[in-house]
Amino acid sequence: MILNRKEGIIVTIVVLATFITGTFASASASQVLNVFVTNFPKTHLGQEPASLVTLRCQGSLVIARELFCTRSHSDGTVQENFTVPAGSVLVVTDVSWRIDRGRGDAGNSTIFTIELRQHLSNQRSLVFISYQVADVDGVAFKDEHLTAGFVVSPGVTMMAPSDSLAMLYGYLVKTG
Repeated sequence: MILNRKEGIIVTIVVLATFITGTFASASASQVLNVFVTNFPKTHLGQEPASLVTLRCQGSLVIARELFCTRSHSDGTVQENFTVPAGSVLVVTDVSWRIDRGRGDAGNSTIFTIELRQHLSNQRSLVFISYQVADVDGVAFKDEHLTAGFVVSPGVTMMAPSDSLAMLYGYLVKTG
């Protein structure tokens, strides 16, 4: 069957009209706009940029195994003695750690752990463990990218080896 020019134009118009009305009838313009607005801007973790957290943590020599953390903000300012704000939880997604025990520890396995201690009950729970063989100078370091991460609630103290330095990366999530 061969269509003449007039019939071909009519068929083309009908096909285009069906496509256009079918595409736009399924979602209103405001719904299409909302998809773009609500999905922008997100980070590679699917979080708002302001919720990202970078912590530089040092094991305490004074208070056994307590991690003291400083938060680095995007404007270059730092917040000393970071604690998880009330109404939020911290989701830690990446951990970079370093322990320097000197040349006497060269070639030995070094274990780095993070435990969470509940203030009221003093109970501890292990949430992260990693090991690395110390180099010739007795330094062990490792970057870990966690598949599921771990969650730190307000009022919880993070514990780690007293001779450790750690960078914790993650994001804050509102809980209420």
